[in-house]
Amino acid sequence: MALLPLGLVLVLASCINNDQDSLDPHSKPARDIDRITNVTGVLAIIIGLLVFGAVLLVIIKFRAKRGSEHELPDQRHGNLRLEIGWTIVPTLLMIGLAVISLPVIFTIGKKEANSIEVKVEGQQWWWQYSYDLDGDGTYEIVTANDFVIPVGQNVNLTITSNDVIHSFWVPELNGKRDAVPGRLHDWKISADDPGVYLGQCAEFCGLSHADMRIRTIALNPDDWNAWVDSQMQAAPVPAEAAEGQDPSLARQGYELFGQFCSSCHVIDGSYEAARENRPPLQAGVAPNLTHLMSRTSFAGAIFDLYDQNGNLNEADLRAWIQDAPGVKPLRPDNQQGMISFADTLGAEDLDAIVAYLQTLGSKPILP
Repeated sequence: MALLPLGLVLVLASCINNDQDSLDPHSKPARDIDRITNVTGVLAIIIGLLVFGAVLLVIIKFRAKRGSEHELPDQRHGNLRLEIGWTIVPTLLMIGLAVISLPVIFTIGKKEANSIEVKVEGQQWWWQYSYDLDGDGTYEIVTANDFVIPVGQNVNLTITSNDVIHSFWVPELNGKRDAVPGRLHDWKISADDPGVYLGQCAEFCGLSHADMRIRTIALNPDDWNAWVDSQMQAAPVPAEAAEGQDPSLARQGYELFGQFCSSCHVIDGSYEAARENRPPLQAGVAPNLTHLMSRTSFAGAIFDLYDQNGNLNEADLRAWIQDAPGVKPLRPDNQQGMISFADTLGAEDLDAIVAYLQTLGSKPILP
């Protein structure tokens, strides 16, 4: 019966599948971390077996004999050889681990010269990425949820937070790095192969911590350049209707967006007031939606924007727009997350807003 709880834990653990695998490295920093993890794990197993064996030996050898349960065994005080041994051996092991670990600690986060600079900002409960492509301190691209990088190239990260402490972690590409309000932490990331690498906020940050996800998309050079070019394009403004004609659905959505959404969300070239005027959020930032349709996810990367056939996931998108707190735990009353429009936007309004959002960028470029 004692093994039943352990078996139940193992069964439940085997059900977890979130495609985040720290034991499958796809970059040099991740391989360095994996190497240290393997060495530490082997040493821990060996030491654990030795300790278990010693305990088992003591239990068997010095157990009370029948009829002598009340007699004390011979008492020994002090064994110089043993005491020196169990002091020196762990010390040497720790020194050895330090020798292989310290160089990695100092290199996995060291920025590389002539690399792309990205400012990573954590907030409740999503990530914003601002790209400085020329290294001049100007952010040419600002996006959210999807973190797009070129394959085989180090990307320098400056990690911070706009509200509480978060932690940026894409296990297949590098270790964890805290995002702390008021502080800038250097980090870097790279990927050996094209692919989609998932990550997670690794520091408990409140109500929707588990739904604060990271989706890193590594593209080959041609696709990367195409993605950059697409992100540099301004968002179109749906044309006004001619006199006597009804405005298009997208135009109606554009106007509704200005009425209900533009106080928080920026669309470059159309709605930019939220860039200058702090939105009513603790973080002071909401996702920039200029190229929304070029992303693979939304709502902190908990929903796919498209299904497997490339069709828009309109059902979840409509539900998110209408009642975000109803589909993801949020605290809009405390300025943490998007408010609900369930009593404000009807079905026709949602049709119009979704039609407008579909004009914001082309479909995502995937590896």
